[in-house]
Amino acid sequence: MTHPNGLRVGIGLDVAAQSRNPRDAQKKFWRALVARFDTVVDFVTLEDGFARPDGDGLDAVLLANWLAASSGNIGIIPGAAVNFLEPFHVSTAIATLDFVSEGRAGFLVQHYDGSRAVHARQAIGALNGFPAVESSALRQDALDVVDVVRGLWDSWEDGAVIRDKESQRFLDGSKLHYINFKGSGFQVLGPSITPRPPQGQPVVAAAYRHGEDSSVASAADIVFLHPDRLDIADVIRTIGTADKNRVRAFVADVIIDAAPKSVDDYVAQIGELATSGIAGIRLVLNDPAVQAAYVIDELIPALRARSSVGPVATGPLRGRFGLPAAGNRYTNAA
Repeated sequence: MTHPNGLRVGIGLDVAAQSRNPRDAQKKFWRALVARFDTVVDFVTLEDGFARPDGDGLDAVLLANWLAASSGNIGIIPGAAVNFLEPFHVSTAIATLDFVSEGRAGFLVQHYDGSRAVHARQAIGALNGFPAVESSALRQDALDVVDVVRGLWDSWEDGAVIRDKESQRFLDGSKLHYINFKGSGFQVLGPSITPRPPQGQPVVAAAYRHGEDSSVASAADIVFLHPDRLDIADVIRTIGTADKNRVRAFVADVIIDAAPKSVDDYVAQIGELATSGIAGIRLVLNDPAVQAAYVIDELIPALRARSSVGPVATGPLRGRFGLPAAGNRYTNAA
């Protein structure tokens, strides 16, 4: 789907980029950087460097919750290495982020495979043989996590918190639900310990590269598309037919080089991408300490002046991407 008000624009950051610095210095760096982008772009993604051998940095979801309290408008989409984390805790942490940010939260599904999965498995040790090392098992595990996280967000219906002094009831128990998920690798009974988030369903995002299996991307609301050897229009058609009941927004990644190209070159590149049916772009910064000024002071003003991207959006993150309001599976089934 395309966005009626122009392309959304976001920033892609890797939290491990500051991993060599002391923890307090990392926190101050990310808070200052996100503050600079707060009124300039629509969203920021924070990739988690979980178990990266050369340093993994701060926990992206915890950092996002800390950053959200001091930000005012920017959407925040932290990553989580879903094959190696408890889905129940991921769900409650993202729900909390949606409360802290007042509806600006998302969840970047980091599905590890290959060497990344090997390093992560070595870091945490074998958990009774799980997660498995086979690609198909890891992929199914990631899909199961997405299913569980979404189910837990729905496990509290709207209006479950009643605070009824007469009956001395805080909750309406009929509006809390067991999700009773049973997969090949884990089981989750539920319900969540966190009420339903402000957006109902915070935005679920995933990245897709050429040659990868598209099932995890197909389960997402936002799909980040790496342009290398990728026919974006064809990928949009393919993933779009995987589940016709799911509305998705496709966002093209634009890699900002260490020595940035001219503004005109980036404007031309983004103009070409815009014809493929994308809803937005994500400017990926490998060295944000150096690249932020160029993006904020030169590139984004040029893109807006030439109408390549829309004005900064406000309100819930789902609405910024034209995603429909999230219904609740239990309310709808009643």
